[in-house]
Amino acid sequence: MKDEKSIAASSQSAVNFVRACPVCDAKSGVSLCNICFETFENTPVVGDFSLVICGICGFAFNDFSSLQADFNDYYENDNFYLTSGTISVGGSIDYEEKRLESFAQKLTPYIPSPNSKIIDVGSSRGGLLKLLSQRGFKRLYGVDPNPTCVKFIKEKLGFEAAVGSAQLLPFADMRGDVLIYSHVIEHVIDLKSLLSVARERLNDGGIICVEVPDASRYQEGSILPFQSLYLEHVNHFSPETLVNYFHGEGFEIVSLELICEKHSSRGNVPCIWAVFRKGCSQERRNSKGLEIALQNYIVWSNQHPLIDKLRILSINRTPIYVWGMSYYAMLLLGQTPLRFCNLAGLIDKDRYKQNRKIMNFPIQSPSILLDANRGDIVLITAIGYEDQVIEELENMGFVGNVFKLLEN
Repeated sequence: MKDEKSIAASSQSAVNFVRACPVCDAKSGVSLCNICFETFENTPVVGDFSLVICGICGFAFNDFSSLQADFNDYYENDNFYLTSGTISVGGSIDYEEKRLESFAQKLTPYIPSPNSKIIDVGSSRGGLLKLLSQRGFKRLYGVDPNPTCVKFIKEKLGFEAAVGSAQLLPFADMRGDVLIYSHVIEHVIDLKSLLSVARERLNDGGIICVEVPDASRYQEGSILPFQSLYLEHVNHFSPETLVNYFHGEGFEIVSLELICEKHSSRGNVPCIWAVFRKGCSQERRNSKGLEIALQNYIVWSNQHPLIDKLRILSINRTPIYVWGMSYYAMLLLGQTPLRFCNLAGLIDKDRYKQNRKIMNFPIQSPSILLDANRGDIVLITAIGYEDQVIEELENMGFVGNVFKLLEN
């Protein structure tokens, strides 16, 4: 069990890695801090790990014992991420449609021809494929580890799709002209295998288009502490380390842009958007810039006013109901003084989450608040849905107090 002092401190120190650097295979470097997510009971991936910097190439990644098979199991069978408004779901959320439209617009000039075979790896429910189809491209293929997504693409959108991953591409007899990895490679443990498969399955003259969060700008996009650190993001790229990765595996850079996109109600996410083409391997360079940026981000997060507010709540021992079991709620429960508060219950309206457990607490429906007392607190971690939650609390006659992350 962590104590309150340990979770607030950066633990920068020289370490030997459990997981070798996925870019250069180095076995040691620097640990910037320990990160803890309180995950669903029986989730196949570990929630406690170190954020480390490679001592050879300067790449940043999560060091842990989880294997790629564990994450494959998580994406295939744990439908939680499909219920949380995540990236590329192809739904009707305005900011998501605008993000995908921008992606399709930027990509179009680099697609070799209208007849190019375009494979979207990690296609989710096909939002990007739909937009590319509207631009006249017809040879479109979706790949996703979740069968529900594949079924949606085939039945609702009418494109070819198959269950697979970046390391296990389906359509075995087909070589593509364009491989798209939009918010994919930050999730992949075995990065070398990803590009090895890509080289094998890409036609000569074909391209890879990639988009990842820009770890060197995490602080610019965060309004809450540790907000840019996700359980599922096992790699943290800067522009320099992204180019390093592709250069070392025989891909040359065609274009690279620093962009900032709205991915959710939590605000904007700084990203790197780039196109690479098969070429000759080039020497990797060590970049210290990412290490410095992440050090600053950790310090900023630990000094965020929300940390002190949660610490005060933990001291006062006021009963707290946490409403909204998002990834960020799991991070708050593991990484901040919220874990030491007097937790009265965990709440979510998503029936898939209900009756699962976090920290041995069953996740329950809002109806448990009918028994709440005056002075109890509802901490709303469902960011962007505060008004709806407050309205529901008023309708049920909740007599306690409300704590909103973004206002408090």
